[in-house]
Amino acid sequence: MKLETVKSVILAVLIGISLLLTLGLWSYQPNYKFMANMEYAEAGIGGVDDVHKKDVIVPTSVIFHRYNRVYGFADPKQRESLYRDMQSWVMYNFKTGKADGPPTDDYQVELTFPYKLPMKILDSLFSFNEKIDLPDWSFQRIYITFNEDLSLKVQFLSENGDQRATALVNNSKKYNELWNYVTNPKELSEYILFKESDTPIYIPKNKPEMKQRRVAMQSINPGELVDVLFSNPEIVRRDTTNAGGVYYTDEVRGMRVKGDGKSIEFFNTLNTSYNQMEPMNLLDTSINNINEQKGWTSEFHLEELRPATNFIRYRMFYSGYPVFNSDLAVIEQEFRNDDLYKYQRPIVSFNTSPGENTVELPSGEDVIYMIDKSDMKADEIDDIRIGYHLAAEDDDLPYLTMKPAWYVKYNGNWQELEFDKLSINKGGA
Repeated sequence: MKLETVKSVILAVLIGISLLLTLGLWSYQPNYKFMANMEYAEAGIGGVDDVHKKDVIVPTSVIFHRYNRVYGFADPKQRESLYRDMQSWVMYNFKTGKADGPPTDDYQVELTFPYKLPMKILDSLFSFNEKIDLPDWSFQRIYITFNEDLSLKVQFLSENGDQRATALVNNSKKYNELWNYVTNPKELSEYILFKESDTPIYIPKNKPEMKQRRVAMQSINPGELVDVLFSNPEIVRRDTTNAGGVYYTDEVRGMRVKGDGKSIEFFNTLNTSYNQMEPMNLLDTSINNINEQKGWTSEFHLEELRPATNFIRYRMFYSGYPVFNSDLAVIEQEFRNDDLYKYQRPIVSFNTSPGENTVELPSGEDVIYMIDKSDMKADEIDDIRIGYHLAAEDDDLPYLTMKPAWYVKYNGNWQELEFDKLSINKGGA
């Protein structure tokens, strides 16, 4: 065979191989399901994915002290707005030292958070003029007092009241805003003290008014969570339980869709070893995990942080009020070795539907009267709040009703105060 012929054959073969490779590249379909578990993949359940610690850590009350009387906002949105503004204040001269309980100033502002927080979190919540050295103890209350030079003194008090950190806010405008609240509280509602203790509980004195609303539910396909919770979604098997529910498993991890199809429970049996996480690490790991799922499908605030068991809970808020009584209102997580071990959350989102009416709740004085007449022990009551009861009027209707109600946290559990079971009229039993 002539050399020219051999060259022609080799050239033809190379051209053929090139064409085959090009065709293969054009027709290749990447495994996006597998890639969904990678950090850069667009996977999730349709919620918000850029939440930070300062977004979910919000005080449950802001109380204005004026001598022996106390006041608060009638609308919780005003309370949150003030707190968001406080987060932008620049604080100076940060110091730590010993304390002997809360301040005793006649005029002061008191912020209470739902659970103890590590002091290491301060620079994630507030603004300081320089890098600060944060102590290892925890706080749950912040006090703001007024200095004669028109500066504000911010005090972070330890749980047992024997340690405190202080900082100054040199901003006369902010000083005047708070001073106007405590000296001229006409825009506020009067509150009353439920019990005298190291952790006082304040509740509205008069009858609060709230909007009762309908909310439309939008279901989230549980399969979307399979893609973000399982390391290899392609091997996950979908089964139907005897109770009619749906169960997903890869023989190591499992996800159960609860009977009503509105929430899930996930567990990972691989993570059996246990190492206690630092509070900041636990919080960061949890928020990042939910962000990666695009899992903030409603407004949620941190409610409980238990590093001893690597457990964390967030509660749903609606129009500034907490929502109780339902699996649809909480996100709970537990971690092992920084990996998700247990997970419970709703797989629905809510949109406001037309129609609302104003509801007048019993007064704070009625609440105290009812508790006194009940079997509850005052020293076992951790908190009293106004919130929403999430109720279904008809299982066939695509909406729920947000019903205003009083709630008491008794022995660590929230329960609704049912006034219809006890007369609160004068002389009632």
